[in-house]
Parts: sequence; C-alpha cells; structure tokens
Amino acid sequence: MQFPHYTREELSIYPKAIPKGLIHALIIACVLLGLSGLRHGRGEVGWLTVMENWLFMLLWIPTAVTICALPFKLRDNSFELKLAYYLGMFVAFLFILNKLRYWR
Repeated sequence: MQFPHYTREELSIYPKAIPKGLIHALIIACVLLGLSGLRHGRGEVGWLTVMENWLFMLLWIPTAVTICALPFKLRDNSFELKLAYYLGMFVAFLFILNKLRYWR
C-alpha cells in the first residue's frame, strides 16, 4: 500500500487567497476575545468560561461550517475547505462580540 504524496502547499494551514497576516490577526483576536470570560468570575468559573469561548470560536463553529461546506468540495475539487474553516472562525468571532454586547 502506497501513501498519497501531498505537497507542502496542501499541508499548510494557510489558504492561497488570504494573506497570512490576516489569518494570524483573526486567531489572535479570537484568543484575546475569549479572555473576556474572565470578567464573569474569578478562579475556575472564569477560566471555564474562557475555555468555552475558545472552543466555541476556534473549534465548534468553524468545524460545523466546514462540514456544511463539504458538498461544495465534492462538487468542485478546487474548493478549499480551509477558507470555509476561517469563515466559520470569523462568524464565531462576530457571534461572541454580539454575545458580549448583551451578556451581563
């Protein structure tokens, strides 16, 4: 059994169409916005809220958006799922911003 050969570009976490600095800025903004959970409690409660925010912004919503975009990948082989993941990360970032606006 022979393993498939992947290029360095295919294994990279950066999509072709978006600058690396923009991706880094989005990740840093999500991490810093996740720290806003510390205002809701000291100790364990605050850090559990931070972990929830991080998982929500960096894992759950981007993964759900990427799974919803899988039919596009099956239809068009040039579609990059990395773009869908970062779109999901941006949507989660906006959702958390809105959540903080109304959360006491």
